[in-house]
Amino acid sequence: MKNSKWKSFDFGPNICSPKRTSSIEILDFPLEKQVVKATYSNSSAFDFHSKLTPKVVSDLAVHSKKIEEVKLWLENVFSKQRDNHTAILLLSGPTGSGKTATLNVLCKDLDISISEWVNPVDQDYELLRGSNQMNTFIEFITTESKYTSLFDVSKERKIVLVEDFPNLFLKKHDEFSIALEECYYKSKHPIVFICTDVANNKINLVYNLFPQEELKKYQITHIGFNACAPTLLKYSLKRAHDLVQKHKDIFQTPPSNVVEAILLSSMGDIRCAINQYYFACLLGTKEMPTEKSSTVKPGSKRKRSEKTSLLKIMARDETLGLFHALGRILNPKRKEYKKSWRLNCDIESLITELESQPENVISFLFSNCIKYFGNLKELCDALDLLCLSQTFFEKWTERKDLHQYPLWISVLGLMMLNNHKVSKWNQIEGIKKLKQNIDRKLHKTSLDDYYSSLIKEHHMKKL
Repeated sequence: MKNSKWKSFDFGPNICSPKRTSSIEILDFPLEKQVVKATYSNSSAFDFHSKLTPKVVSDLAVHSKKIEEVKLWLENVFSKQRDNHTAILLLSGPTGSGKTATLNVLCKDLDISISEWVNPVDQDYELLRGSNQMNTFIEFITTESKYTSLFDVSKERKIVLVEDFPNLFLKKHDEFSIALEECYYKSKHPIVFICTDVANNKINLVYNLFPQEELKKYQITHIGFNACAPTLLKYSLKRAHDLVQKHKDIFQTPPSNVVEAILLSSMGDIRCAINQYYFACLLGTKEMPTEKSSTVKPGSKRKRSEKTSLLKIMARDETLGLFHALGRILNPKRKEYKKSWRLNCDIESLITELESQPENVISFLFSNCIKYFGNLKELCDALDLLCLSQTFFEKWTERKDLHQYPLWISVLGLMMLNNHKVSKWNQIEGIKKLKQNIDRKLHKTSLDDYYSSLIKEHHMKKL
């Protein structure tokens, strides 16, 4: 006999029915877990990161000098008449240094709209018979005006932002040079490229896509951001703390030792610090595990050590900034080795991090090495090495693989020759004054006065 009854299947609770869901939650979960689950849903609905997104210049945790440089470039681009080429800006810096946030805030303040290039989903263009990535990228940059909205009032004041580079350019760097030339002569709007600094030159976009000859050829303005300073990082976490205090029903205040560990572990990365602070503020989460690390203070007779706390879940490779690396070269540290000494520095890693801008590094060393040498003979030998290094850029301009040799000669030579270093704080000066003196056909400068005084002093001693 056949059974004519309907078979019923249980597919679990109906999430569309609020009554059914609430009854199951009461039966399956105790009261404490119900409260925690409700608070999680409320905290997830609250957009914590959008509330902390900088809206005005005062919200930025970036050095005022960098903000002023970007603002001055934007003002100059739209104040001048357009030439037969496109103005291009390159923003580089470590992760979380505020490059994109600075550009967005300044463009909003100056009524400049941003049209950003986003990589399309990878497709097999040969099968679909469509245009390749390079043509699509060039078409977007050069004919970007047809994508403007009818409601865009400031369509005349617009920049094109490229932060997500097509995969083709990451594999074939020569293809980007061709695309850059097309954009330089055909683009209708200024272009801003944003690249993240990395220690490995194989994936470093600034080193591979924007070498020195490309920057000069297309008149690209390069502004380098540094990692966020601890004081500015504290200001960002202070804004996050004030936001948490206003919403105590869905967030908890993390202890002070966890906040200090976040500041030390983030290493100048604003985005990383904010994310870790958000995880520490969630209700129902335990205190983040920390580990203590001791650092010995140099320069004192007693070796005093400072104990600091770091987050166990955070691990980042420390990358040196340009001025930090210059300080290690001009003020080298040494350690005793039997009856001799050795340099207390990893030279190979130092050279690797400076490979992206070798000519710029040697120019900085030219401008600042005089103040760090206490012996005239050693200074003359160091300047001879810098002059020798400069010949590599004059004779082999297109050979990038040879640019590592002048760095080794300059860096290792200056660190080895400086046996009578000046043990006082000296501010590192830029290379603008040196360029101005060259443009003025080498008029008398402070450097000439310094050499003439040394020659006179040496001549008087002989007499």
